[in-house]
Amino acid sequence: MRCLASLGHAACAVLSLLVAMGAAWAADAQSTPPQPPDAAYAQPQPPAEPQPLRVIEFAHDNDQLALTPGSKERWYTSGLFVRTAAPAAASDPDARLLAAWCRVVLACDDQARLERIWGLTQLIHTPAWTGTELPQPRDWPYAASLFGTLGITSHGPRTRQTLSLQLGVLGPAAQGEPVQNSVHRLLGQPLALGFPLQVGPQPVVQLGWSRLVVHPLDTRQADLVSRTTVLLGRPVTEASAGALLRFGHRPAAPSWPGEMQLAGTSTRSAFGWAGVDLRAVARQDYIDGPPRGYESLVHHRTGVAHLLAGGSVALSARTWLDLGFELRTLEFTAPPGSRSMSPQRIGTLVLRHAWP
Repeated sequence: MRCLASLGHAACAVLSLLVAMGAAWAADAQSTPPQPPDAAYAQPQPPAEPQPLRVIEFAHDNDQLALTPGSKERWYTSGLFVRTAAPAAASDPDARLLAAWCRVVLACDDQARLERIWGLTQLIHTPAWTGTELPQPRDWPYAASLFGTLGITSHGPRTRQTLSLQLGVLGPAAQGEPVQNSVHRLLGQPLALGFPLQVGPQPVVQLGWSRLVVHPLDTRQADLVSRTTVLLGRPVTEASAGALLRFGHRPAAPSWPGEMQLAGTSTRSAFGWAGVDLRAVARQDYIDGPPRGYESLVHHRTGVAHLLAGGSVALSARTWLDLGFELRTLEFTAPPGSRSMSPQRIGTLVLRHAWP
């Protein structure tokens, strides 16, 4: 979706983040006295400030944030996310459900905190060519969804587990066409003409589970986070497994791009990440549809890989800015004779604020 500023603005955002991260790391190197290697390895990295109790974040996925040329914008074109988290009482029904899960299925940290997460998400997908009203059976169909998320999370210094429920709608009621084309009109960009052919109405009903685990490394400056997830329902049913290398002033708890960060970092925080996420997909109605008015010739792939990289910098004691990059392998099968299709690039911008 061509709904952010020009390519130059995106490049400035990347450059500003890298400069801020470099300045923070340089300041840390000058202010931290040298330690014997054994002592550095033996000391765990403590939180630099009390962990925040409430968090709100705004996130936007867009291919222009990944410096994608306008001629290559396609497929997953926009994601808008608003999330907020607050402490949950152990006596609440969803907290008791998570506690039972931790007792019976997979253990949580003994001193883990409970947080309840609310979210609102809109996702928009289009084919590569949006300047025609004609069907495009050899490409990803138009599709949009709008749904709310309620999650309960147990997170401690080593592990984090989340159970979630997503409810909403896929189809015209998700307002994909008005949102995308209103921004295009505002920016003087060509309109997407094929939304009347988008995937027809259906409910969004999905149950989710995710688990993050921190694996310490033989250095204070980095660690490894593993992630496993399961998403059941419609429009998507899939499982994933991934690993993420974090380096710098990282949070004192597990974190993953796309999952709301709940643990605080220092006021001069700057850390980066790089990793991979492998997905096994059983259902993908954003691709399989069916679209209106024609028979699509594409189907979802059962195996997909995402490469991840990015960084986070503290703007103040309670506010952070994240900028991420994602390279996705082709998520659908194209019929013989279709044009060559390269992996998709997606950029993510996140603004997060926490308060006691």
